[in-house]
Amino acid sequence: MRITSHQLKGVFLCLFGIILLSPDSLLLRLIGADLWTLAFWRGGLSAIGLAIVILLLEGRQNCQRQLLHINRHTVLVAVSFAIANIAFIFSIKNTAVANTLVIMSMSPLFAAILSHFLFREPISSGTWFAAVTLFSGLTIVFYGSLQSGGVIGDLAALLTSICVAISLVLMHKHREISMVPALAWSSALVCLVALPLATPAAVSGTSLILMLVLGLLVLPASLTMIGLSPRYLPAPEVSLILRLEALLAPLWVWVVLGEVPSRETLVGGSIILATLVCLSVYTIYTNRGNQT
Repeated sequence: MRITSHQLKGVFLCLFGIILLSPDSLLLRLIGADLWTLAFWRGGLSAIGLAIVILLLEGRQNCQRQLLHINRHTVLVAVSFAIANIAFIFSIKNTAVANTLVIMSMSPLFAAILSHFLFREPISSGTWFAAVTLFSGLTIVFYGSLQSGGVIGDLAALLTSICVAISLVLMHKHREISMVPALAWSSALVCLVALPLATPAAVSGTSLILMLVLGLLVLPASLTMIGLSPRYLPAPEVSLILRLEALLAPLWVWVVLGEVPSRETLVGGSIILATLVCLSVYTIYTNRGNQT
């Protein structure tokens, strides 16, 4: 099937977005502050950056309207994303980056299962088979962390994946929720929650420059591009491209910091990523077959 210019725009948005987002874990490691200080700076700066993005895309009046269009579902999305953000930072500090990203990559599957149980949306037999296969891969990853002492970080990554899945389900069910304003409120909430426990002055010099780059450029630009890509590309194809982060983020950390994933992470992660890629490809071709 020939790809249209509309779809090509979605591919480039998602691809460049995930490439830009991939150094996030490395930058958090290089900054090296404690959990709450990282959460304060990362949340506050990304909230400002996302608000600027909305202002540039929508204009001042529409920006105010989008940011102030808050309902119960928007609050739920913001809270679940906020928990995911804090759990992600905790995971990065307490386990291998490869473990964090591999486990987080399972969020689309969790979203499909949650949609089935909460809203009775149909789920294919292929998805159930993938869930069983992914569980085996996840078990191998956790087994490796039991030996290295990083299991608490793996559990935090699992919490991150589940919270992201909850947000995706709510945003899919309630289409009036715009992703970028929801992320902006979520980041602001992370900043407020972290403030009493943070020591902002601990981030200075080179660390402050890296944090400014992360919060004002990397996160707002990448999340906006990824958030806009489903307008031009079906969700399964977006999900397939997003799998690249689980490969790129550990690669950056390996090149700069020399962190090598364990054998169990490589085996379990390969099972997880291969299963997710196969599931995404299967969904894409199934959807195209139903449309013909």
